[in-house]
Amino acid sequence: MDYIDGYMAKNLPLGVEFLEYDKKEHIPSNSIIIFQGVYPWRIKDFNLFPSTCRVLFWHLHPENFLPYQRLLSDKKSNFITRIFSILKKRAGKKLVNSLLLNKSLFFMDLPNRRKTCNYFGLNKVEDEYLRIFSADLDSKNKKVLKALNKDFLNFGWMGRIEDFKTPILLHTLNRLSRVKGIQFDFTVIGKGRDTCKLENFRQRCTNYQIKIVEEVHPSEITSHLSRFDILFAMGTSALEGAKIGKPTILLDYSFEKINRLYRFELIYEKKGFSLGESITKLHFEEVCSLEKKIFSILDNYSKVSSECQNYWRKNFSSEVFISSFSNAISKSSMQIKDLLYLNFHKPDLQTKIIYKLKNVPPSVAGPAWQY
Repeated sequence: MDYIDGYMAKNLPLGVEFLEYDKKEHIPSNSIIIFQGVYPWRIKDFNLFPSTCRVLFWHLHPENFLPYQRLLSDKKSNFITRIFSILKKRAGKKLVNSLLLNKSLFFMDLPNRRKTCNYFGLNKVEDEYLRIFSADLDSKNKKVLKALNKDFLNFGWMGRIEDFKTPILLHTLNRLSRVKGIQFDFTVIGKGRDTCKLENFRQRCTNYQIKIVEEVHPSEITSHLSRFDILFAMGTSALEGAKIGKPTILLDYSFEKINRLYRFELIYEKKGFSLGESITKLHFEEVCSLEKKIFSILDNYSKVSSECQNYWRKNFSSEVFISSFSNAISKSSMQIKDLLYLNFHKPDLQTKIIYKLKNVPPSVAGPAWQY
C-alpha cells in the first residue's frame, strides 16, 4: 500500500500488486499486514482493515513505542511530556505485551528490544529477531573494491541529514578534522532539514574538503559507495556498504549535540546485530581512538573488508531474511479484530489533549514513527 504518487507505487517490482493507502477494505481478508512499530491509532481509518487479517508489527527504531516521543520541541516541554506520560505508558505497555504474547511483534535487533522492554518493564522476551536486509548484489559484483591509495583517501556518509542523524554526522566530521598523518576528503550522500547545518560546518572546515551529493538513484548507490575507502553510516545505509566489502563504521544516533568523545566501531564490532542505538555514556571514551581506528583499517584493509561483507552475508542478506520472515509470519496470531476489541486503535487521553493543543489529528503520520 502506498500513495498513488509514492516511491513504492512508482517502483513496484514484478509480480507485486499496488493498492492505494485509503483502500484498506480491499485487502484480502486472509492477508497478513506488516506495520512498522507504531501505535495503531496513528494509522488513519485503522478500523477499515478487514477484521480477520493477521498483523505483524516490525520494530525498526528503538524509540518507536516510547510515549514521550518529542511531541513538543524544547527540552523543558519534553520533560513535562515525560512526567505526564503515565497514561500513555500504560497503554503502550498493554499494546506491546499483547503483541508479544501473540507473536505479532518482532524486533530488528537488540537495541530495539532492550530499550522497549526496559522502558515497559517486560523481562521475559524471546531472544529472537527479524533483522532487516539489503538486497543481494548481482553475481558479477559480489565484492566491489577499488585500489587503496593511502596518499589520498575518500571517506563518506550516506543517509538523511535530519533529526537523530545530524548530531552524529557533525560529530564525525568534527572528529575527522583532528586526524593527522593522512589526506582525505569526505562525501555526504543525502539531504534533509538539517542540510544547512552541514553547509555551515563545510564553510568552516579547512582541514579537508566536504562534498555534498543530495540525490542518488537506488541503481547508482553501489557505484557511489565503491569510490569510498571507508563508509560512516547507520541502518540500511551501513548494510549497503558492508555488502560490497566496504570497511563500514556503524554510527549510533542522538537527538542532541554530542559533546564528549564518541567511540567509533566497525559494523561487525557492534553487539546484538545493532544498526544504530541511542548514544549513552557507555558509547564514550576518554582518549580519542578514531585516528588509531582508521590506521588499523588501512593496515588490514583486505581483512576488514572481508569481515564486513561476511558479517552482512551471515546476518543481513536476502537469504537469511527470507527464512526469518517466513518464520515470523507463520507465528503471528493477532488479528485486526483483536486490536479493535482491545481499543488499541483509539488514542489515550494524553495524546488527545496534546494533539488538540497542537491542532494536529492523531492519525497524521509524524517523526514519532517514521524511522
